[in-house]
Amino acid sequence: MSVKLSGDSLTPFLHIVKQYDHYIQTKDVRGIMSLFVTDDEPHSFGLHVNLNEREALRQRFTDYFNAGESFSAEFAAEPVVYHYGEAACLCMMLPVKGSEGAHIRVTIFLENHSGQWLIRHQHISQSPV
Repeated sequence: MSVKLSGDSLTPFLHIVKQYDHYIQTKDVRGIMSLFVTDDEPHSFGLHVNLNEREALRQRFTDYFNAGESFSAEFAAEPVVYHYGEAACLCMMLPVKGSEGAHIRVTIFLENHSGQWLIRHQHISQSPV
């Protein structure tokens, strides 16, 4: 049975969100890729494109940064994290800059690899509310 985390148990997951945001803001492809599993099966679905391999994901971040796009992981509320064994699911809402009341919904599935939480799957979509 999964457990909803709170308090100090959220710390490693909040750290991942802050790292992700830092790498987006600094346009650091190598840094952001370090947050994903190292095998060739990370998955990213949502807003612009669906990706199912590491090189495609790396290229998408490269293209995204070269296009001058950017978003911030300043969440509207603290992320919700469910933990079960070596897996965790992080859910959060991000406000869309310049669009009053609009949010992006982010769901991230993480795996614990030798003590390091890595992203296996991310889904990013516009929130209906």
